[in-house]
Amino acid sequence: MNSFAVFREKSDIIDNKVRYESGRRNVTDPETTYAKLIILYIVKEFPGIPSQELMDHAIASLYMDYFTYVQALEELRRDRLLQQAMRKGETVLDGGRRPIERCDITPEGEVVLSFLLPKMPVGIRSYLTAETENRRLDNKKRTSVIADYSIDANGTYRVNLTLSEGVRKTAEITLTAPNEKTAKEMCRRWKESTADIYTQLLRSLSSELQ
Repeated sequence: MNSFAVFREKSDIIDNKVRYESGRRNVTDPETTYAKLIILYIVKEFPGIPSQELMDHAIASLYMDYFTYVQALEELRRDRLLQQAMRKGETVLDGGRRPIERCDITPEGEVVLSFLLPKMPVGIRSYLTAETENRRLDNKKRTSVIADYSIDANGTYRVNLTLSEGVRKTAEITLTAPNEKTAKEMCRRWKESTADIYTQLLRSLSSELQ
């Protein structure tokens, strides 16, 4: 059996083998199957990716349009290969001031992806590898965590903690430390656990996130 035949056979795992519409047998076309694998690949590489970013990234691949994306995503959710939900305590809000939804691949989805990815056309796999690396570089540029301290004329240690996303500063905090050791520890913890500390701070200051 050649590789294409194996791909089509195993792609039935994603497509639930056979779908019936209006009493007629209908097997998902290869375009939708590729779209599903691309979506699974993106979600696996970027766990918790916001739904909007996933759609933008998937459609930007030019291997699917909006309608194919919507169909593929719905079938992945239906077959429990991908989860899409709002996380408890989510602090990032959409344009309507509602907590965003994030997407994650399920264990079943990882099994399907690991088996079928090598069967995909080389061009698609090369694109996904390159775009994944570009996205990681973009994320590093967009997100900047800075933690430093200084001592003033009175011998007071001032700790400056900053979180930036691109040109926008998400958090800018100045604290006073009793000594240099504490100042260094505060900087270290901010760099290592920025997201957790920022989330806890928002929860403490906002009743909406309790």
